[in-house]
Amino acid sequence: MKKRRLADAAMLMLIPISIVGFSLSTTHDAIFKPTTETARVNNIAETTDTEYQLKGTNAEIQPLDFRPSRVYRVRYAKTNFKATLDEDYREEKLYRYVPGAKKNNRAYSWSRIKARTGKRVFVDMKAKAYYRDDDGERESEDFYRIRISNSSKAQKYWVNEDAIED
Repeated sequence: MKKRRLADAAMLMLIPISIVGFSLSTTHDAIFKPTTETARVNNIAETTDTEYQLKGTNAEIQPLDFRPSRVYRVRYAKTNFKATLDEDYREEKLYRYVPGAKKNNRAYSWSRIKARTGKRVFVDMKAKAYYRDDDGERESEDFYRIRISNSSKAQKYWVNEDAIED
């Protein structure tokens, strides 16, 4: 009877050891190792989906980006008029470029131009940005390029039409 219990105990110890040994052998396999490493560094903000492609003995992750560009066209027109900042100008932002026209656009604070309601600005260009909204419908927004002084060398910013009064 002691031999039978000893054999049962040995079998019970052999099962977990074999499971651990099998799982360790699969993680060192060359096909699975690259996929687990790349999956850890995948940045969801950059891509919306991924696919795995097998190249030789290595598996590589490839990004699939299905997001269409929201802005598909910007039309510019020269203008020349003076305007004042609207009382709700703080709801909008100052931009370096027309939003959606450049990949690395920068937004500025209104304190940069010492803005206040009724401040006079000079408008020298208008842009109409055409984009697709979340439903896929085509929409457009108007933006104006403003500067705070009459000099053509002054810093210029793009703002939404809602920030200025005509």
